[in-house]
Amino acid sequence: MRAKTRTLTYGVLAAALVAAGCSPTTDSGGGGNDDKAKTQTGSISYDAADNQGPAKAVDGAAKGGTLTVMQVSDFEHLDPARNYVNVQQVTGGLIYRSLNGYKEDGTGKLLLVGDLATDPGKDVNKDCKVWEFTLREGVKYEDGSPVTSKDVAYGIARSFSANLNEGPHYIQQWLYPGGAYNAKYQGPYDGGRPAPEGLETPDDRTIRFTFQEPHCDMPYAAALPTSAPVPAAKDTRANYDLRPFSSGPYRVKSYQRDVALELERNPNWDPNTDPLRTAYPDAIKVTFGLEQAQIAERLVADAPADQASLSWTDVPPAVLPRTTSGTVAERVIKGPTQYTWVLDINTQRVTDLNVRKALNYAVDKDAALKAIGGQAAGSPATTLMSPTTAGWKKYDVFNAPVTGDKQKVQELLSGKGPKLVLAHANTELRTQQAEAIRKNLTDMGFTIVMKPIEQSSYYDEIGRKNNPYDLYLSGWGSDWPTGSTVIPPLYDGREIGPEGNNNLSYLNEPGVNGEIDRVRNLPAAEQDAAWMALDEKIMREHAPVVPCYYDATYELRGSKIGNAFLSDAFGIIQLNTIYVKQ
Repeated sequence: MRAKTRTLTYGVLAAALVAAGCSPTTDSGGGGNDDKAKTQTGSISYDAADNQGPAKAVDGAAKGGTLTVMQVSDFEHLDPARNYVNVQQVTGGLIYRSLNGYKEDGTGKLLLVGDLATDPGKDVNKDCKVWEFTLREGVKYEDGSPVTSKDVAYGIARSFSANLNEGPHYIQQWLYPGGAYNAKYQGPYDGGRPAPEGLETPDDRTIRFTFQEPHCDMPYAAALPTSAPVPAAKDTRANYDLRPFSSGPYRVKSYQRDVALELERNPNWDPNTDPLRTAYPDAIKVTFGLEQAQIAERLVADAPADQASLSWTDVPPAVLPRTTSGTVAERVIKGPTQYTWVLDINTQRVTDLNVRKALNYAVDKDAALKAIGGQAAGSPATTLMSPTTAGWKKYDVFNAPVTGDKQKVQELLSGKGPKLVLAHANTELRTQQAEAIRKNLTDMGFTIVMKPIEQSSYYDEIGRKNNPYDLYLSGWGSDWPTGSTVIPPLYDGREIGPEGNNNLSYLNEPGVNGEIDRVRNLPAAEQDAAWMALDEKIMREHAPVVPCYYDATYELRGSKIGNAFLSDAFGIIQLNTIYVKQ
């Protein structure tokens, strides 16, 4: 899952796997490193009490009010087929519901339960190859029509379209293994089959997935937006981003790109069918186009007009000192997240391994962090996966000081001064961070040309295979905390397409691809260690990225926001059970 482009992350959901036989923000972090990163923990619950609606009431909460989320820039996508950034997924999860979802209460307890489905799914033959989900009775769209299994199947089918390719691809790859996820099936448009092979809807409340290979983590994949229902009659293809049809507690009232998204209640949402969402606010408004410092200043000041506001944008360095004491400190939401930020090296353009190694010795990770908040933003990284991932072990292939090693850089460059294009999100903080990296790399002997990209299209731009950039920062966190949701999405070269790529280094090495297949087929108990070994092998042999820092978040809320806590699933303030104090 991509992290918020913090104005930099590209996130994925996290929860520990406990399924039988099982082995992916937004703004870049703040989060104070008095909080230690830990392996994400949780469980899949089939307990009826956990899976039944309504969601547990929050003490002291009442319905009413408008919650405002202040953001620097607009979302890239809200279409469930294209939604793969944590801030977008939290917002989208209020508009549409997936088969499964995460129930959390701020105590660290994280449960995967049925959302649209009555429970997290039935492993029909006890071999993880056939999974069946039963939809709840009484779930309705905003127009009062019933949500059906055929709508879920259609939503998955359209996610195979090459024009809607930015979202998760787990289910698609499992239905068609062995190559690019949509090589054999391109979705229902232009005469395509209404549903992919292996996907059946025997009746309006049943959907069945049949895979050629076992996938015991299917309950987690079913929590991603891929499984949200889309009625064929409401499908506006590329324009669905602007108005997804509501199956959740809120519907789109208005959406003016780069200005504001306004959500109002879906009058046909029944809380008795929903174990996850309390939907306390009457309305939710997401405003775009504010400067990061401006947002922080307003939330620190806590004027009456902003008391029912929060932001997923981290507090910038200049404002941090004013958030550490008094009543403001009580309104800080902080902590480590599941994301690792890397400087991707476009290996299609930077083909010399010695140059890529030199970049790993050159990058001043301390300067990159200080530009966005220092310890509040995270801690220096040396691995591809986050310490929150199961089986994680620390290693450091290059053993370079966090400020860089100029002597090693010069040895590897042998007198050359490579000219590289560094792309960055065009926000104040990301520009400052990119400038810090440019200055650092220039001092190390590189010639760096900076190219800004609008934040609302940042991942779309660097996700194009033929993009004209050599270097760019991105953040990724596990969709659930195993290496199978980090290494294959980011480093399997067989999945590279013309656009919508998650493999942003564009690494396509047969040895890595083959090892991914080998690890996937290992016994579950051996996979965590094997993914970690492959993590190190990729860095040691190919150096496709520079691991920069393990993310933390440091967000602010207004004084009239209740039950705000850092989501273990998404690494930002959750909205499912939040409320406005009356």
